[in-house]
Amino acid sequence: MPERESRPLAWLGIQAATAGRSEVALEMDGRADFADGDRIHRGFLAVLAQSALEAAIAAEAVPEQAASGFDLQCNFTGVARAGERLRAVARVIHSGRRTALAECTITGPDGRLIGTATATFQPPEADG
Repeated sequence: MPERESRPLAWLGIQAATAGRSEVALEMDGRADFADGDRIHRGFLAVLAQSALEAAIAAEAVPEQAASGFDLQCNFTGVARAGERLRAVARVIHSGRRTALAECTITGPDGRLIGTATATFQPPEADG
């Protein structure tokens, strides 16, 4: 995760977690106030995924220069429930001069797949 603390991520309770090599992992508790009934609203899952994707891109970028995201696609295959610890693991799958692409999986506490996401970014040096 970026060195600078993000107030929205702190408010949501999104925290860095241990990940594998070349991966970034973020976790968040599925709070009851994020849910309709006992199902976590998918907008919160999208924020978790986008945050992990951005962190993966930032890990490959020049420090203090953020890439600009211009596409996010989320596909939900399962349901996240209130009270579950949710995990997003992202990795960069392409990093070129003009664009970078990262992918992410969102899982529940038992490793059950909740969704996937991809995002396309414009690296800082391609701006302008």
